Amino acid sequence: MNWLLDADVLSQPAKRLGDPRVVAWLEAEKDACYTSAVVIAQLAYWVRSKDGKSREALQLWLTRLIDAMHGRIHGFNVAVAHVWAEQERPLEKAGQRMPVEDSYIAATARRHNLTIVTGNEKDFLRPGLKVFNPFRELPPIEVPRG
Repeated sequence: MNWLLDADVLSQPAKRLGDPRVVAWLEAEKDACYTSAVVIAQLAYWVRSKDGKSREALQLWLTRLIDAMHGRIHGFNVAVAHVWAEQERPLEKAGQRMPVEDSYIAATARRHNLTIVTGNEKDFLRPGLKVFNPFRELPPIEVPRG
């Protein structure tokens, strides 16, 4: 299975208190992981919201992430735009439109047949989308007792 990582998942290794289960899962699944240029924009905005050494460290992390994911960052192109329009019309009719950034991420996942990995299930649980929430679905890590 191949995955499209949302910002809340992709950012876990960069957070001081990132979820160790998610970080371990990302490492194990890294070759099957993709993301969207929209997610990269969200992460770049997050980095710019910080100051000083924190911002510098996060900028270095983001640069390395982008380099590591070379060839696995999908852009919003004409093919994805058509999938987006196709997905949005029935959602609008049903009164279930998604936040626009999430709808672009969802269309990217649909276009490339990827499962969205996110903790933000509520905005992605829509017909035709496959969603995996590692914060909820991964088993707890066993902590050795000493």
